[in-house]
Amino acid sequence: MWANESILYKLLMPSNFSAFENLAKSAAVIALNNFEWRFTTFVFYNMTILYGIDYFVKKYKKTLILSNGHFYPRFAENIHQYILFDTNLTNIAQMLKWMDKRRFDNTGKYIIICLSNNDCDEAEAVNIFWNYKIVNVVLLKTGQSTNETDVFSYFNEKYDCKSVRPIKLDNWHSCLFINDEKCIEMFPLKLRNLQSCPITVSTFKQKPYMTITNGVPSGADGDLLILIAEKLNASLVLRTPHRGFGWGKLEDDGTWSGSLADVYYNLANFSMTSASITLSRFSQFQMSMDYNTVSVVWVTHPSDLESPSLKLMRPFNFEVRIALAVSFIVIVILAIFVKSKCSECVFRATKTIRPRRSLVFYSWELCMGLPSTKLPKNSAFLYVVLFWIWYCFLVRTIYTVFLIKALKTNKYRSDLLTIEDAIAANYEIGGGPALKDYYIDEPTIYNRWINLESNEIFPTMLNISNGQKFVVGVNTETFKLFQRNLSVDLHKLPQKVISSPTVIFFNKFSPLVAPINTILTQLIEAGFTSKLYKNYTKSKYTSRSSGKKKAINLVHYTGCYAILIGGWIMSLIFFILELIVGRSRSSS
Repeated sequence: MWANESILYKLLMPSNFSAFENLAKSAAVIALNNFEWRFTTFVFYNMTILYGIDYFVKKYKKTLILSNGHFYPRFAENIHQYILFDTNLTNIAQMLKWMDKRRFDNTGKYIIICLSNNDCDEAEAVNIFWNYKIVNVVLLKTGQSTNETDVFSYFNEKYDCKSVRPIKLDNWHSCLFINDEKCIEMFPLKLRNLQSCPITVSTFKQKPYMTITNGVPSGADGDLLILIAEKLNASLVLRTPHRGFGWGKLEDDGTWSGSLADVYYNLANFSMTSASITLSRFSQFQMSMDYNTVSVVWVTHPSDLESPSLKLMRPFNFEVRIALAVSFIVIVILAIFVKSKCSECVFRATKTIRPRRSLVFYSWELCMGLPSTKLPKNSAFLYVVLFWIWYCFLVRTIYTVFLIKALKTNKYRSDLLTIEDAIAANYEIGGGPALKDYYIDEPTIYNRWINLESNEIFPTMLNISNGQKFVVGVNTETFKLFQRNLSVDLHKLPQKVISSPTVIFFNKFSPLVAPINTILTQLIEAGFTSKLYKNYTKSKYTSRSSGKKKAINLVHYTGCYAILIGGWIMSLIFFILELIVGRSRSSS
């Protein structure tokens, strides 16, 4: 058995095995100095070159997966470093096609070894790499001398967007083991300088984030986009969605619409629309680091104005109203006690004449501020009356202070507090299609959801302000902008829908993600993103409760007369009851 394996090994060993050995050792040195050891390396090879693979494995000695096309990892997109061994570019192109079909990460680090002396043209190779959007790549091939290894890459600082040209790495030679410094930093960050090449961005008008005037963006996202383009040294080309409107969504037929469709179908390099993150977007697109946060809230129409006649009761909150009611109940209890038989022994013992007037009636007069013509001579009753006068004076003074503010402001009736309250009140519910995904586990909301495109949000909110029974989910800044521009009142439910980080959306494994993330990190740390956001989202809207000063009308006195008359009626009732009780006692 071992003899057969030895014979097979010798048969597979190429005639120029020294060149193969140099290529394999050079690839191992590059991998050891540039790959991250915490990641698994995927080695893809041709069965005819087992001799070179053997040399590489002995030198590398790190975690790796060997495959000849019959096996690939289940989670291929989580592997970020690759070694490819083959004899010619035709086979290498087939390897890359196989990997692309299985969604391997084309933005990872690639070391590609081409063993043929005749069919490894570097110019053709870099065109193949760019066809699969692989930029972090080095190509190893045998040099003019079989003892040398030539190493090529592309996309340096002299990048020309009109053509893709190979670049031979200087001072490389064979990357001798005694001088490994030549192998360090073989994968610099690419596409940081696009040399004024065009970069296409899909977006749409969305104040205060994006405004487009003669092809020039502005707004919180617009200014940030200009800064990114300047840092990339790229010429910016804007486009609006070719299919559908707004952010876009995954349609029922499996296709994408909106701005995300431009990215998905390679009509734009990325989408910048301050879109929130959903499961479908996360699974189908690559995302940049988050640079802002968008809060989505429920918005509906404000409730009706409370009657001005009720403003007189507003200075008293619920606890104070209870305290005042208890005060008058004490007066009523005292009046009942004075008129009862139990009080006769008390008045006889103290030789005090029982009051002839109604205590409730008399107390109400003092509370309303009417003058007291007579005071009791008994010191105990006198102190009680004086305490009551002081108590009523204190209440009236505090009440008058707070009444001034209450008369100046309008109060609305109880608003909706939760989306469940809106459902119970039979309100319609809707918003952007992406927001619907957040309620997929809540059928009461999901099944009655009405999808609204971005160009339908403002007209819907205008209808809501006119009384339409509709609750719409919008981001907070759009809600503030609507109120500020149209001076229209809307009610924001205290219940928040979601706070989502905003990101830039790319196609899966886009080579632009890394350089743009680097730029975003610098802009965020310098405070540019937060400053732009504050500049364009600063609201000057005056809330509905702080309107202009208005004159007091007759309707404002309605509550005053109602309270006054109500007190007189209650006092009169007790006065009559006291007369009836007195006559019944005198007759007995």
